[in-house]
Amino acid sequence: MITFPGAIKTKSNTNFKKQDMARVKNLDQITGTLKNLSFYTRKGSDAIFVRTKGGPSKEKIKRDPAFEGLRRHNREFGGCSAMSKQIRQAFSGLEHVADYNLSAALSSLMNSIQKTDDAHEKGSRDICLSHYRYTLAGFDFGRKRRFSSLLRVPLSYTIDREKQAATVLIPSFACSFGLNLNADYMQGAVNSGTFRFTAALGIVTDMQLNKSGTAYEPVHDKLGQGFQTRSTAWYSTQGSVPGQELRLELLSEDLAVLSDPPTSPPFIPEFTDADSLVLTIAVEFGTPDALGNVVPIRGAGGGMVLGVL
Repeated sequence: MITFPGAIKTKSNTNFKKQDMARVKNLDQITGTLKNLSFYTRKGSDAIFVRTKGGPSKEKIKRDPAFEGLRRHNREFGGCSAMSKQIRQAFSGLEHVADYNLSAALSSLMNSIQKTDDAHEKGSRDICLSHYRYTLAGFDFGRKRRFSSLLRVPLSYTIDREKQAATVLIPSFACSFGLNLNADYMQGAVNSGTFRFTAALGIVTDMQLNKSGTAYEPVHDKLGQGFQTRSTAWYSTQGSVPGQELRLELLSEDLAVLSDPPTSPPFIPEFTDADSLVLTIAVEFGTPDALGNVVPIRGAGGGMVLGVL
């Protein structure tokens, strides 16, 4: 244990020989490097962390037999990170309502799924969300601001795999009853007078280690697959919201493009049992920009994965 009086404590992990890591408590705000120390921040925390620089070279980790276990770990970690990114792409544009690092949380969830693969050795295990879709359903974008606490009225939804479509049903409600406008949930939107619902539908494909054993890739080509978002109008937080539905469809005439009408069939993106439809909902608070257009406020509101099919 290394101690800097009143400021820094570091503790080594001898199992994996990781760099020392600590939190800075009593120093002024600082990030960057200082001699052999690196200072950095993490999303969702006000603390400043510090770690020592050094360790084995990149080339040694890549080739030394002693680091085979670490290489296996890094491959699977990279796969979980890639899967996390793919999930976030399914609701791209809604991450701004989160109050913590979604990437790390989703990577951890995918690692739990990866560990269930007993058909491959560690370092090359598949990540099959399609086998455990229920684990992603209900994933909340808030830890301090839970979506169920922000929105007090129930939402219902349907997901149709055959049509690659989904519908979110929003009931009519008075904002004074249906929204939690407590400052703890509003964050930077305390003075915001507007909000809206936004739904997103996207496709997440199971991943596996590629043939060269260098990286994880989707089990089939995702060419043409995309995501779609739909939003309600902006509503006053002092008024009420009419009952309505948000309809999302991934298979549209725009996707089924005819490259050569006389000879070619419409192009339809591949969609198999290894694909999962991910439906997400968010409540966004807004504020006028310089041109008077209402734009979402980053860090305010909430969201969650409604369903996965």
